[in-house]
Amino acid sequence: MKRLYLVALLGIGVLALAGCRGGGVGGNPEVTATAVNQGADLKLTWKSVEGADGYRVYCDGNKIWEKKDTTYTIKGDSNVCKTVEVSAYSGSDEQKTQIDLTPKSSTINGLVSHDGSGNSWVKLDLPNGAASSVRQTDVDKTATNIGWFVFYNNSGTPQFKDASATSVGNADMEVAFTASSSGNLAPGTGSYNTVMSTSANAYHFFWADKRDAGYDSMDNSDYFGVIKVLSISGSGPFTANLEIYIQNKVKGLRWVKF
Repeated sequence: MKRLYLVALLGIGVLALAGCRGGGVGGNPEVTATAVNQGADLKLTWKSVEGADGYRVYCDGNKIWEKKDTTYTIKGDSNVCKTVEVSAYSGSDEQKTQIDLTPKSSTINGLVSHDGSGNSWVKLDLPNGAASSVRQTDVDKTATNIGWFVFYNNSGTPQFKDASATSVGNADMEVAFTASSSGNLAPGTGSYNTVMSTSANAYHFFWADKRDAGYDSMDNSDYFGVIKVLSISGSGPFTANLEIYIQNKVKGLRWVKF
């Protein structure tokens, strides 16, 4: 009888100890994501989570970091992600917070070079990640956080031109382009021009630089994206079909993975 009593007491002790250890992680991390290093890298910070033994960072489902710290910077030259997850874990319990970095996309069909009739200009609504074709009469260079560029015929060579390179003049955001490129990380300064020749199947990064926040320097007021030239037909005037991607999830971030 005494032996049974002792076993019962031990069982109660084990339950009490399990209760003291708690029920796992207390919730999802509250994460702040900021573009750093002129937009090349993504800095993640979060508050400590009750019950967490540590934290993990995932890039597109792949674990890239695990420690007890509450901050981590993802280097763009190593990882460019569509989705970032920060998790708090305790044993087998893991609670994740997801950050969607997939750029917004728009398709523009029937863009006509400026020597033709119809819509020759592209409006980049940067905060909303939207692009559309418009006529020059619809260009409003005073609009905030809006970029504008024209599809132009330069003596038989198709080009993209920022408003500042035309009679329209400087807009709130200046749009500059790279030569045909590839990859998911937009390059740094020195690789862009406000006038750029293009062709069918070209892949241009663009940088929309806010003039009143430090023109010609990359910062968290800028936006980055990609122009994919799906096709160009004609011999002047030209007609182009474009797919445009805008990274609007984290301002100033040069990651454009889609």
